[in-house]
Amino acid sequence: MATETAELPAGPAVARRSPGRIALRRFLRHRSAQVGLVLLTAWVVLAVFAPWIAPYEPNELVSRARQAPSADHWLGTDHLGRDLLSRVIHGARISLVLGFVSVIFGLVPGATLGLVAGYAGGRVDAVISRLIDAMLAFPSIILALIIIATLGPGILNVMIAVGVASVPEYARLMRGQVLAARTQPYVEAAWLVGNDPARIMGRHIFPNANGPLIVFATLQVGNAILVGAGLSFLGLGAQPPTAEWGLMSAEGRDVLARAWWISTFPGLAILSVVVAFNLVGDGLRDAVDPRTRPA
Repeated sequence: MATETAELPAGPAVARRSPGRIALRRFLRHRSAQVGLVLLTAWVVLAVFAPWIAPYEPNELVSRARQAPSADHWLGTDHLGRDLLSRVIHGARISLVLGFVSVIFGLVPGATLGLVAGYAGGRVDAVISRLIDAMLAFPSIILALIIIATLGPGILNVMIAVGVASVPEYARLMRGQVLAARTQPYVEAAWLVGNDPARIMGRHIFPNANGPLIVFATLQVGNAILVGAGLSFLGLGAQPPTAEWGLMSAEGRDVLARAWWISTFPGLAILSVVVAFNLVGDGLRDAVDPRTRPA
């Protein structure tokens, strides 16, 4: 009897260890993910409260041009005399929005195509797969440049271009997950009781196949920010006087030897955000990957 009494509390404790709770605990204990989460939280706070945190308006002329970092202007001033710290802080808004919106533009159509192709199979799968293969024939940056050349420069067009260029990757990943999930007993049971294909895909397959997709999307946010900044650096994205990190880096490239801070600090901002998303994505991958879970 003493043995049975001692074992009773173990039942609820085991029941509470759901896969979601285990994954969350593993993620929060992941050292590099903690660093990435702190960095990312700091940038989100700066972006949200930029009007109250930044010492000046982003386009306000506050001093002489190309003033070196000092007590008055911690990151110096740019080629027009605008406070660089204020512009970097305000630039976080544009870069973060660009990253998240670009991922949505790629994730939604890509996941939908992959879901339909993997579940339907046959000719539908063949047609969608050939379309995806055709898009994959172009490097993502080249495909983004083609779209920008068609739509014209602008931050919104950059979001569309970067998102559309990533559609094939989401579609291939989702298709592979669906092909593995559709043979599971719960999917066959849902089909046998008369559920229509849309319900099976939306209620049974997608929720059980979206884990790797979420991890990949997290990693792609950093990549989208990097590609968007690169397009702005080339003059195809944000246009002056917008405080966007890629454009700000481009504005200082001709005076890099004399005023290194104009390009360096926006570049470091891009680096820190991309690293933060990569660290968080690595932590999510390790948290949800069953091969890394202890028995």
